[in-house]
Amino acid sequence: MKKINYFRLIVLCCLLFCSTLVVGQNKKEPIKVACIGNSITYGAKIKNRFQNSYPSILQQMLGEGYDVRNFGVSGCTCLHKGNKPYVKRKEYKEALTFNPDIVTIKLGTNDSKAYNWCFKDEFKDDLKSLISSFESLPSHPKIYLCLPVPVMRPNFRIQQDVVADEVVPMVKQVATEKNLSQIDLYDALLPFPKYFVDGVHPNALGAEIIAATIYKKFIGKKAPEYNVNQPFPGKISKWNGCNRYDFITRGRHAIVVEPKEAAPGRPWIWRPAFFGAYAYADEALLKLGFHIVYLDVTHSYGNPQAVVDGKMFYDAMVINYNLSKKVTIEGFSRGGYYAFNWAAVYPEQVACLYVDAPVCDIVSWPGRARKRLWNNFLDLWNVKDEEVNHDFKGNVLQIIPKLAEYKIPILGVCGDSDNTVPYSDNLKKVKEAYEKLGGSIDVIIKPGIDHHPHSLRDPEKIVNFIITHQDIVQ
Repeated sequence: MKKINYFRLIVLCCLLFCSTLVVGQNKKEPIKVACIGNSITYGAKIKNRFQNSYPSILQQMLGEGYDVRNFGVSGCTCLHKGNKPYVKRKEYKEALTFNPDIVTIKLGTNDSKAYNWCFKDEFKDDLKSLISSFESLPSHPKIYLCLPVPVMRPNFRIQQDVVADEVVPMVKQVATEKNLSQIDLYDALLPFPKYFVDGVHPNALGAEIIAATIYKKFIGKKAPEYNVNQPFPGKISKWNGCNRYDFITRGRHAIVVEPKEAAPGRPWIWRPAFFGAYAYADEALLKLGFHIVYLDVTHSYGNPQAVVDGKMFYDAMVINYNLSKKVTIEGFSRGGYYAFNWAAVYPEQVACLYVDAPVCDIVSWPGRARKRLWNNFLDLWNVKDEEVNHDFKGNVLQIIPKLAEYKIPILGVCGDSDNTVPYSDNLKKVKEAYEKLGGSIDVIIKPGIDHHPHSLRDPEKIVNFIITHQDIVQ
């Protein structure tokens, strides 16, 4: 009886694992939201704008299925003849390239300055021109016009009466003429002068009101509660007895597990795929005061855009949360391919690499036999099938000279019977080439082990390797 139960349990686990892979690979593209605006959109005067600018809060409120981007520019104007026209900023071009499904436009505050408002007769036409540029995108986004927030006291040459008596009515008129939805941020913030830092810029609590107002307009119901005072954004739960924070950034799922007491220097280990799987080393490092960090780039195959997204995430962790400037990257399976590619582009930010049964040659895995995965890889890298061989530019053998130049230490753990990502076709070749380049690489071979299980149940060797190379201030 026990054997039958164990068999059923194994089958069930396999089905769940496979279904998880299918769901991840067939996941629908998120709804893309572009927030256009000035310093209030950007998050000026907010201590941690990565976490508490209103586009960031809106992202957490909307959750998975949305990718909210902040295209705010401090000091910009809607007026083309203003001192800093939005349409001449790189963020404007980036917003168009983003090809959003939804656009919010919140401009007009800086236009009220006397040297800009002298061109007020052109404000409506310039706003309509901005709207039209987004309407003509292939995505044909739904556009919302936001009324400027109130000016609680004059500052930065912004004219309170002009915003209230002229800019707001003009935005309303354009919304009516263009048959666009309005979001009334003016009345939403009017009762809360104490939420303004300098009379013009809302603080984090003011940004929360803005985000909640936009959310209600989008979804049609009250926004979920949000705590601007959390150490990290997102939903709080527990992982191995420590606080875990799940949040969305640039449409990707991110996780930070905060140790009960951070080690000196605030070291961290970053996993780009398969959070929590065979996490023996993570659990041990958490007890030693490491932050355990995850950004889901599982299905990215280390493509250049995913690498850039990873750098923006890294910057947020270092700048906003004061984590160590050098990070340990932990790459399991396809996560190893990403880890190598990210480290090759940003080697100065890497303390060491721990890779486990890593994909090193994209022709080996997914390979052309897995047609759907292979086509996904081709799309993400924007390459043609005939352009990919063992010398493909993303393959680890092509990028390790950069790692060797920066003397990045590498630890690998592999099974010698891996039929999914064969050691002989992947890390073995990398090890031989890296050693010829003078690089430091150790590989722990597990006899008779296939692709799973990953890692080591006793992770002492892995942990000792990481703490030897990770920045820890003594």
